[in-house]
Amino acid sequence: MLLNHKCTHFPASWQEVINVMIMQPHGMFQYFNIYVPLPRIMKRILLLSDINSAHTKKWVTVLLNEGFTIGVFSLSEPTDNWYTLSGVELLSCGGFETNSFNKTTTEKLSYLGKRQAVRETIKKFQPDILHAHYASSYGLLGAMSGFHPYFISVWGSDVLLFPNNLVSKSILKYNFRKADKIIVSSKTLDTATRQFTKKTPVIIPFGIDTTLFAPADRSGRKSVTIGTVKSLRTVYGIDLLIRAFAKVVSSLPESDISLTIVGEGPERENLTNLAASLGVDDMVTMLPPVSQDKLVPLLHSFDIAAFLSRSESFGVAVLEASSTGLPVVVSKTGGLTEVVDHEITGFHTEPGNIDDAAEKLVGLINDPDLRKRMGTNGRDKVLREYELKNTIKDICRLYSEETTR
Repeated sequence: MLLNHKCTHFPASWQEVINVMIMQPHGMFQYFNIYVPLPRIMKRILLLSDINSAHTKKWVTVLLNEGFTIGVFSLSEPTDNWYTLSGVELLSCGGFETNSFNKTTTEKLSYLGKRQAVRETIKKFQPDILHAHYASSYGLLGAMSGFHPYFISVWGSDVLLFPNNLVSKSILKYNFRKADKIIVSSKTLDTATRQFTKKTPVIIPFGIDTTLFAPADRSGRKSVTIGTVKSLRTVYGIDLLIRAFAKVVSSLPESDISLTIVGEGPERENLTNLAASLGVDDMVTMLPPVSQDKLVPLLHSFDIAAFLSRSESFGVAVLEASSTGLPVVVSKTGGLTEVVDHEITGFHTEPGNIDDAAEKLVGLINDPDLRKRMGTNGRDKVLREYELKNTIKDICRLYSEETTR
C-alpha cells in the first residue's frame, strides 16, 4: 500500500501503468500500456461523538488537517460555534444535556429513538467510514445503524464505569460485536475492553502535538506553582490535590508556592469551599477550560503538574504537561502508570493517599534539579512514544484497510 501525508490510500498497482500482452488477430503478441483508473479516494468520515468534548475537537482537527471531510452526529447541542469555523458539518442536535453520554443505563435506552435519525444522517452524508467515539451511547447508535465499515473508539468510563449491571454489559457486547474495528488508547483500556469482546482491540494512544506543547525554560524562578488540568469531577481527585497542597503549605510555611486548577465541572463550589476551609484559598487559583493554544502558556507557568485521579483510563493532560518539560505526580491507577515512569518522569502515589502525594510534591519543590531532570525525561518519553504524527499514521492505516477491501 502507498500512504501519503494526506491519508489518501490505494493499492500501488492502481497507480502504475500496467504492461499487458494481448494477442493480435494475425497471431502475434503486442504489449500495450493500460492505465488502471484510480478508485474514489476515501475522504468522508462521519463521527458519532459529543460536539462539545475536547477530545472530539482534537480528533476532528487532526482529521481535517489530513484532508478528510468530517461530519459529526452529536447528542449534545453545541455550546459554541467552533465546528462552523473549522468547516465541520454538524448533522444533529439531539437536545440532550451536554454530558449526555454520562447517562445511566436506563436513560441510555432512550437513544433507541435516535436510530432512525442516525440512519438518515448516514444517507445524507454518505460516509466512507462511521466512527463512534464512546463505546456505550454513541457506540450503540452506530451499532444499530447497520453501517459498515464501523469503528468504535473506547474512551474510558464507557468500559470502566458504565458496565455495572447485566443490561449495560449486554449493550457493550452488542456494540463491539457490530464493530469492524475497536480502538483503545492504553493497555488498561485494552484489558477492560476484552472483557466484552473476543475481538482484538487496536491500541492507538492519543498523540501529543510536541511542536505546540514545547518545553519552557523554568530556571531561576523564586516561586513554585503546582498545576493541574482536569474536569472538576469527583473521579479526578481535585479534592485530594487541594488537601495534599494544604499539607505542603503546612510543611513549607516559608516557601512561595501556589496551586492552579484549570477546569470546570459540578464540584467547583465544593472545591472552592474546601480550599477556604483548609486556609489555602488565597493560594489556589481556579481557571476555566481554555483552548490548546492558550493552555500551553499556562503549562509553561507551572513548575510541577499533579493528577491525583481516583480512576483514569489514559492521561492526555499528563502527557501534554510532560511534553512541556514538567515533572508530574500522579495516582498509581489505570493508564496513569503507563504515561508516567515512576522516579524517572515523575512519581506515582498511592490512590487516595494524601500524605504520600504531599511528600512527593515537597520533594520536587525542594529539588529544582530533580524537577528539571524529570521534566526532560518526560519530554523525551512523549517524543519517543506519543508523537501525534504516529497517531495520525496509525488511524490512517486503519481507515485504509477498511476502504480498500
